[in-house]
Amino acid sequence: MKIYFVRHGETDSNKNKTFTGQIDSPLNEEGLEQVKQTAKEIDLDFQEIHTSDLIRCVKTAEILNEKMNIPIVLDNRLRERDFGSISGKKYDEVDPKIRELDKLQQYDYKPYGGEDFNDVKNRVLSFIESLKLNKNDKKILVVTSGGVIRLLHNMVNNQIHERIHNGSVHEFEF
Repeated sequence: MKIYFVRHGETDSNKNKTFTGQIDSPLNEEGLEQVKQTAKEIDLDFQEIHTSDLIRCVKTAEILNEKMNIPIVLDNRLRERDFGSISGKKYDEVDPKIRELDKLQQYDYKPYGGEDFNDVKNRVLSFIESLKLNKNDKKILVVTSGGVIRLLHNMVNNQIHERIHNGSVHEFEF
Protein backbone atom coordinates (compact mmCIF):
# COMPACT_ATOMS: atom_id res chain seq x y z
CA MET A 1 0.00 0.00 0.00
CA LYS A 2 1.39 3.39 -1.02
CA ILE A 3 0.64 6.37 1.19
CA TYR A 4 1.62 9.93 0.31
CA PHE A 5 2.66 12.26 3.14
CA VAL A 6 2.91 16.04 2.96
CA ARG A 7 4.58 18.22 5.55
CA HIS A 8 2.54 21.24 6.54
CA GLY A 9 3.53 24.70 5.31
CA GLU A 10 5.83 26.99 7.24
CA THR A 11 4.82 28.53 10.57
CA ASP A 12 6.45 31.40 12.44
CA SER A 13 7.77 28.78 14.88
CA ASN A 14 9.53 27.01 12.00
CA LYS A 15 10.90 30.30 10.70
CA ASN A 16 12.16 31.28 14.17
CA LYS A 17 13.75 27.86 14.78
CA THR A 18 11.55 27.00 17.72
CA PHE A 19 10.64 23.54 19.05
CA THR A 20 6.94 23.61 18.20
CA GLY A 21 5.88 20.04 18.91
CA GLN A 22 2.18 19.95 19.70
CA ILE A 23 1.77 23.70 20.16
CA ASP A 24 -0.99 24.82 17.79
CA SER A 25 0.91 27.16 15.48
CA PRO A 26 -0.83 28.50 12.33
CA LEU A 27 0.70 28.74 8.87
CA ASN A 28 2.36 32.04 8.04
CA GLU A 29 2.15 33.75 4.63
CA GLU A 30 5.14 31.80 3.29
CA GLY A 31 3.54 28.57 4.51
CA LEU A 32 0.28 29.34 2.72
CA GLU A 33 2.20 29.96 -0.51
CA GLN A 34 4.23 26.75 -0.08
CA VAL A 35 1.07 24.67 0.23
CA LYS A 36 -0.56 26.38 -2.77
CA GLN A 37 2.56 25.53 -4.77
CA THR A 38 2.46 21.91 -3.55
CA ALA A 39 -1.18 21.70 -4.68
CA LYS A 40 -0.10 22.79 -8.18
CA GLU A 41 2.71 20.24 -8.35
CA ILE A 42 1.11 17.01 -7.10
CA ASP A 43 -1.52 14.85 -8.73
CA LEU A 44 -4.74 15.63 -6.96
CA ASP A 45 -6.37 12.27 -7.56
CA PHE A 46 -6.59 11.16 -3.93
CA GLN A 47 -9.76 9.68 -2.49
CA GLU A 48 -9.20 10.62 1.12
CA ILE A 49 -7.07 12.96 3.21
CA HIS A 50 -5.96 12.21 6.75
CA THR A 51 -4.35 14.95 8.79
CA SER A 52 -3.02 15.75 12.21
CA ASP A 53 -5.54 17.74 14.20
CA LEU A 54 -3.06 20.58 14.72
CA ILE A 55 -4.13 23.78 12.93
CA ARG A 56 -1.05 24.00 10.69
CA CYS A 57 -1.82 20.55 9.29
CA VAL A 58 -5.58 21.06 9.04
CA LYS A 59 -5.09 24.29 7.07
CA THR A 60 -2.59 22.55 4.80
CA ALA A 61 -5.09 19.74 4.17
CA GLU A 62 -7.87 22.24 3.45
CA ILE A 63 -5.75 24.07 0.86
CA LEU A 64 -4.71 20.81 -0.82
CA ASN A 65 -8.35 19.74 -0.83
CA GLU A 66 -9.75 22.85 -2.55
CA LYS A 67 -9.82 21.17 -5.97
CA MET A 68 -10.49 17.61 -4.82
CA ASN A 69 -13.34 18.25 -2.37
CA ILE A 70 -12.92 14.88 -0.63
CA PRO A 71 -13.28 13.85 3.02
CA ILE A 72 -10.67 15.11 5.47
CA VAL A 73 -10.20 12.89 8.53
CA LEU A 74 -8.49 14.40 11.58
CA ASP A 75 -6.33 12.02 13.61
CA ASN A 76 -4.26 12.99 16.65
CA ARG A 77 -1.93 10.01 16.04
CA LEU A 78 -0.44 12.12 13.23
CA ARG A 79 0.66 14.91 15.58
CA GLU A 80 4.26 16.04 15.80
CA ARG A 81 6.25 14.53 18.64
CA ASP A 82 5.62 16.06 22.05
CA PHE A 83 8.71 17.90 23.30
CA GLY A 84 7.19 18.48 26.74
CA SER A 85 8.63 21.53 28.51
CA ILE A 86 11.07 22.09 25.61
CA SER A 87 8.11 23.09 23.41
CA GLY A 88 8.23 26.78 22.59
CA LYS A 89 11.98 27.11 23.19
CA LYS A 90 14.35 28.21 20.46
CA TYR A 91 16.89 25.68 19.25
CA ASP A 92 19.81 27.64 20.71
CA GLU A 93 18.14 27.64 24.16
CA VAL A 94 18.29 23.84 24.40
CA ASP A 95 21.29 21.59 25.10
CA PRO A 96 22.88 20.75 21.71
CA LYS A 97 23.04 17.06 22.73
CA ILE A 98 19.24 16.95 22.75
CA ARG A 99 19.08 18.36 19.23
CA GLU A 100 21.72 15.89 18.02
CA LEU A 101 19.83 12.88 19.46
CA ASP A 102 16.70 14.22 17.77
CA LYS A 103 18.47 14.34 14.40
CA LEU A 104 19.60 10.73 14.86
CA GLN A 105 16.06 9.57 15.73
CA GLN A 106 17.24 8.64 19.25
CA TYR A 107 15.23 11.25 21.09
CA ASP A 108 13.66 10.91 24.52
CA TYR A 109 11.60 13.87 25.70
CA LYS A 110 10.00 11.91 28.57
CA PRO A 111 12.21 13.60 31.18
CA TYR A 112 10.62 16.88 29.98
CA GLY A 113 7.05 15.54 30.02
CA GLY A 114 7.04 14.62 26.33
CA GLU A 115 7.44 11.53 24.17
CA ASP A 116 10.31 9.30 23.14
CA PHE A 117 10.98 7.74 19.73
CA ASN A 118 9.00 4.58 20.53
CA ASP A 119 5.94 6.55 21.69
CA VAL A 120 5.77 8.38 18.36
CA LYS A 121 6.62 5.25 16.37
CA ASN A 122 3.83 3.26 18.04
CA ARG A 123 1.13 5.85 17.44
CA VAL A 124 2.17 6.38 13.80
CA LEU A 125 2.28 2.62 13.19
CA SER A 126 -1.15 2.32 14.79
CA PHE A 127 -2.45 4.88 12.28
CA ILE A 128 -0.84 3.06 9.34
CA GLU A 129 -2.18 -0.33 10.43
CA SER A 130 -5.69 1.11 10.68
CA LEU A 131 -5.36 2.40 7.11
CA LYS A 132 -4.12 -0.93 5.85
CA LEU A 133 -7.07 -2.70 7.44
CA ASN A 134 -9.72 -0.29 6.21
CA LYS A 135 -8.51 1.67 3.19
CA ASN A 136 -6.06 -0.42 1.22
CA ASP A 137 -7.91 0.18 -2.04
CA LYS A 138 -7.87 3.98 -1.83
CA LYS A 139 -5.22 6.52 -2.77
CA ILE A 140 -4.60 8.39 0.48
CA LEU A 141 -2.87 11.68 1.25
CA VAL A 142 -1.65 12.32 4.79
CA VAL A 143 -0.74 15.76 6.16
CA THR A 144 1.54 15.77 9.17
CA SER A 145 4.69 17.31 10.62
CA GLY A 146 8.34 16.93 9.76
CA GLY A 147 9.14 14.74 12.76
CA VAL A 148 6.61 12.11 11.71
CA ILE A 149 7.93 12.08 8.14
CA ARG A 150 11.53 11.85 9.39
CA LEU A 151 10.51 8.90 11.55
CA LEU A 152 8.92 7.18 8.54
CA HIS A 153 12.04 7.68 6.42
CA ASN A 154 14.01 6.08 9.24
CA MET A 155 11.62 3.12 9.71
CA VAL A 156 10.69 2.42 6.08
CA ASN A 157 13.84 3.42 4.17
CA ASN A 158 16.45 3.17 6.93
CA GLN A 159 17.42 6.79 6.18
CA ILE A 160 18.15 9.67 8.51
CA HIS A 161 16.85 12.99 7.21
CA GLU A 162 17.96 16.00 9.17
CA ARG A 163 15.37 18.26 7.58
CA ILE A 164 12.02 17.76 5.90
CA HIS A 165 11.01 20.83 3.91
CA ASN A 166 7.68 22.52 4.47
CA GLY A 167 5.15 21.53 1.81
CA SER A 168 7.25 18.58 0.62
CA VAL A 169 5.66 15.31 -0.55
CA HIS A 170 6.93 11.87 0.51
CA GLU A 171 5.76 8.50 -0.81
CA PHE A 172 6.02 5.37 1.34
CA GLU A 173 5.18 1.76 0.61
CA PHE A 174 3.73 -0.22 3.50
